Amino acid sequence: MKRSVRHPLLTALATALVVTVTATATAVLNRPDATALDSPSAAAGKTRPAIEEFGPVVREDATHDERYASPYTVYRPADLPDRATEKLPVVVFGNGGCRPSANPYIGAHTLLAAHGFLVVAVGAYDEPDRDEDGTAHPEVLRDGITWAQKENKRPGSPLRGRIDTGRVAVAGTSCGGIEALVAGADPRVDTVVSFNSGFQADASLGYGREELQNLHTPTLYVDGGVEDKAYENSHVSYDLSDVPAVRASNAHAGHSGFWRGLRDGETDGTIHEEAVAVLVQWLDFTLNGNRTARDYFLGEDCGLCAVEGWDVASKGFGKNSGKEVNR
Repeated sequence: MKRSVRHPLLTALATALVVTVTATATAVLNRPDATALDSPSAAAGKTRPAIEEFGPVVREDATHDERYASPYTVYRPADLPDRATEKLPVVVFGNGGCRPSANPYIGAHTLLAAHGFLVVAVGAYDEPDRDEDGTAHPEVLRDGITWAQKENKRPGSPLRGRIDTGRVAVAGTSCGGIEALVAGADPRVDTVVSFNSGFQADASLGYGREELQNLHTPTLYVDGGVEDKAYENSHVSYDLSDVPAVRASNAHAGHSGFWRGLRDGETDGTIHEEAVAVLVQWLDFTLNGNRTARDYFLGEDCGLCAVEGWDVASKGFGKNSGKEVNR
């Protein structure tokens, strides 16, 4: 039987396994530097930045098909959009360690959905935490896109006709970031997000840097500074990318601080909220075409540039649109 939980967002976060998300999320995610402009989105029906949206969320089982490479858990706004005027963009998310469980990211996925995105998370609704797999499986992200396409047409689905399968992101962290970077070659993908990841020189986890030649969409690389074990791979992958790209680095996060709410190894939920804000703004920029979100990343005075602890570089977005960096 299909299971779902309908809850106000902060109640959901209070009971989520990611206990570092705090009640200050609304204030942090809506600070002035994140929403300096209010431009119409390129997506039909969008009239304000996604960072300003914040509503209740449903977390539920995805309808499962044994032909998929993974079961999935879905996070969606409880108040679904009118299918005639607005549809939900899709974000398929791969897990650190290539684990089948997305439990460490429940807070981040819930917040993304609260800001108006449909999140398809790798792993079943009640999947327990498991050890690392050790090999990237980009097919789990590609099949997540297929799930969304089928669900958009499935009779009886509350999401029928409400998913915009023309606005798709693949994202992931660590090994899941490798999965996202490989799955980013799929022509259905409109943007890629790689957290604490990047291809290794020896093609560890099954894929090498030649995969970067297959990217065809704007790509975001986020790292946790020199203490992040993926720091060098993330920076090299950014440098080698021929697509428009942004590199955002926070030296206080290390490899897992964004998700565990650790700043310099000490508990601080605001760094988790900042990482979610980066995700929301990037997806609003690349999937919704929102000018406010674009300005969060591009230019010498970008919004994220003004957030303490963050270093931002960009390339390939056109003359005067970003900060070119040559190291």
